[in-house]
Amino acid sequence: MVNFNFRLERVLNYKKTVEDYKKSQYGMVQQRLHNEENKLDEFNQYKNNIKDEKNVTAVKTKVGNLAMYNNYINDLSKMIRAQEKVVTKTRDDANEAKEELIAAAKEKKIFEKLKEHEYEEHLYQLKRDEEKQTDTITSYRSSTQQQ
Repeated sequence: MVNFNFRLERVLNYKKTVEDYKKSQYGMVQQRLHNEENKLDEFNQYKNNIKDEKNVTAVKTKVGNLAMYNNYINDLSKMIRAQEKVVTKTRDDANEAKEELIAAAKEKKIFEKLKEHEYEEHLYQLKRDEEKQTDTITSYRSSTQQQ
């Protein structure tokens, strides 16, 4: 029996390597997105806590302290807007990495299907060769028995 040898095995292996690399890149971007979203949530939570604190102490606090609270809340709002931009950018990066991963997976799948098809063709050829040998042996036996 002849061993099957896929002529594009090296290309398939390269495509698998590319797909694995894209998976790791996508995983890292997803982790970064998760971290940035957590940071944004923490900023929003902190801002709400400061607002609550300001509202609780508003009655017995001086006007100067209230102004400081307002300035601090405004600064936190700016930080939140900046963090929202970071989250949006990271989300775009994650979508791009996902698209690249999908494309790499499709390319690898094409070569895997090609390999599968060639292997099936190889098995078919082996079966045909075996049938030819059987026919040849049968023909030889029948011809030698007739003589």
